[in-house]
Amino acid sequence: MILFKSFFLNLQFFTTIPVRKPFDVGQHEMKWMVRTFPLLGMCLGMILSGGFVVLDTFTHMSPLALSFFIWVMPIILTGGLHLDGYMDASDGFFSYRDKEKRLEIMKDPRVGAFGVLSLVVLLSSRFLFIYESVLYTHSELIGMVLLCIPFFSRLVMGASLVTIPAAQKSGMGYGFSKHMTRHEVLWMVTALLAGGMVLFYLDWFYLYVGFTLVTLVAFWWVYSKSIKWFGGMTGDTVGGSVEGVEWILWMTIWLLQLSDMV
Repeated sequence: MILFKSFFLNLQFFTTIPVRKPFDVGQHEMKWMVRTFPLLGMCLGMILSGGFVVLDTFTHMSPLALSFFIWVMPIILTGGLHLDGYMDASDGFFSYRDKEKRLEIMKDPRVGAFGVLSLVVLLSSRFLFIYESVLYTHSELIGMVLLCIPFFSRLVMGASLVTIPAAQKSGMGYGFSKHMTRHEVLWMVTALLAGGMVLFYLDWFYLYVGFTLVTLVAFWWVYSKSIKWFGGMTGDTVGGSVEGVEWILWMTIWLLQLSDMV
């Protein structure tokens, strides 16, 4: 079935989860891969949330150790794929050159100083948000956050490939986007509504609504700045958007916790 085939292709392309079976990849498969990005995010979220619940319930791990697990596992599960795009996009942006030069810098396999500095700021601040959230917030809420954050970041990844024009006719981003139509947005909206229906009767439904609003604002920012700074979407900007959205959502939980709203 194409749904399961595309899901396993996503595991092969975007995670380190071993899927040994070879699959053919064509236009039809690429469309369905984008359509199942939210399912990929939900799968990663279940791994993170399940791991956290097991460690929190059946071990005596400290909040610091639990925070480290939450912080490092997404890097392990994705092989740092999206962080690589984030660094390349940072190098391009902080060069303060024109769009063409920025794209040229992003193609360079070497990582520049701005990419490294941006990575340090991203990961260190995210660890702060995670640690203080784990330390002061109810464990059930953290489990729900871990389930939701990869889901929302993969929604943005799919929406970026569908709606943002490609900056250049090469690379992985263009390889996906050239097969997309605006009708794919309906799949993103359907996934968003389906997630809301699942959580509607749970105590944390307000969290889902809040994350939805924050994600929509974040996507608007990604959309406008991708065009302004780079002339459109690339694989690096899409990967960077995944990391950026997850950073923003963790900051949201941290700010809510500081305000005694969670």
